[in-house]
Amino acid sequence: MAAPAKGSAPPKPNTPAMCGSKSPQARQAKKQLHSLHASFTPEQPKNPPAVEVAKVPASDEAATVDGEQVTVDARTLKAIMLSHSTGVTEEQVNLKIVATETDGRWYVTDLRISAG
Repeated sequence: MAAPAKGSAPPKPNTPAMCGSKSPQARQAKKQLHSLHASFTPEQPKNPPAVEVAKVPASDEAATVDGEQVTVDARTLKAIMLSHSTGVTEEQVNLKIVATETDGRWYVTDLRISAG
């Protein structure tokens, strides 16, 4: 993952030192990722899970995919999220992942989830 671009500065990729930090930002990020983990994990995942992302056109060195364009062990991420949800319908769940290219590598710079 990377912090989104600010102004004319490019996105800032997270480093192992940042991820291992005990800063408030690192603790908050770990808490958020931990809470999302179960929602994005299929029942009885392979070890390691097979993750595939559809090839989509990139514009301005960024690409956006939705929950139907990412598969984990051959199930869409949207279907996995729905399998862990109660009281929401398929039409109510929306997932957008924005990835940005920095120095030849792609990083998730925005994750938008809505339900309901």
